[in-house]
Amino acid sequence: MATSKLDKLNEKRAQLNAQIQAIKQKENQQKRKEDTKRKILIGGVVIKMLNSGEMPKDRLQQILDTHLVKDSDRALFDLQPRPKTKDKLKDLERELIGA
Repeated sequence: MATSKLDKLNEKRAQLNAQIQAIKQKENQQKRKEDTKRKILIGGVVIKMLNSGEMPKDRLQQILDTHLVKDSDRALFDLQPRPKTKDKLKDLERELIGA
């Protein structure tokens, strides 16, 4: 009798865990959709500002150059790849030494 009750409780727990997991997945999916929509809207506003002259194009280029790290992302905006870390250290070393 006790085993039967224990089995039923374990089954109920498994069902509840599955429901919890499904709800979490749905919430995460909604958050991703909202995040994507925010990014699209921000992009639209920036493009509108560029077209109207409210934001200088060189300012956007400067922002992108500062914040885009991946070469594939930089290529979308015709930015040069960033120097690799070792190259940065060598450049910094040259600056400090004056060579």
